[in-house]
Amino acid sequence: MPDTYAVEPRTVTGKNVSRLRREGLLPAVIYGRNLPSVHVQMSYVDARDLMNEHGKSTLINVQVAGEAAPRPVVVRQLAQNPVTRALLHLDFYQVDLSRLITAQVPIQLTGTAPAVARWGGVLQQGVEHVELEALPQSMPTHFQVPVGSLAQIGDHILLSSVRPPAGVRVITSGDSVVAAVQHGAPAEEAAAAEAAAPAAAE
Repeated sequence: MPDTYAVEPRTVTGKNVSRLRREGLLPAVIYGRNLPSVHVQMSYVDARDLMNEHGKSTLINVQVAGEAAPRPVVVRQLAQNPVTRALLHLDFYQVDLSRLITAQVPIQLTGTAPAVARWGGVLQQGVEHVELEALPQSMPTHFQVPVGSLAQIGDHILLSSVRPPAGVRVITSGDSVVAAVQHGAPAEEAAAAEAAAPAAAE
């Protein structure tokens, strides 16, 4: 069962929403396929916790005050302060649980690459996100890629070789290199770089 967050209908719009933020509230909007947009507001703390726990594209419920049933939604867009990264606004997309959706999901490398410990290689991640298609309730929060097969320097993992979870289809090109192990910098180069760093900062 998805987590449920309480929101209230919002009458304050435009530049006046800055007052809501000063009061600890975050402006948001709910929209969906063939649905009218609904302006809402929620506790800033709840919104921050929501993003920390679920991020974008994870199915959650929002309970609009005065409505009988919660709405199934995903966070489609968010606005943040460019300096403090504080949330400024959330866009909730109300989903049809019977229709497929697409989402950009972060890739998470799991496990240990033997070539790193055995040969002193450096593990590099080639792709940060992958586009997936799934029913809302099946969309993962992360796309996990085990790296235990990277046994030698130069070994790499193509996206096409990673099996997605059941009910999930990968849209991103399978030729994308997700992870690879490269030669590490020689000890002499690493020492020279460390010695040069303080001098560059002076």
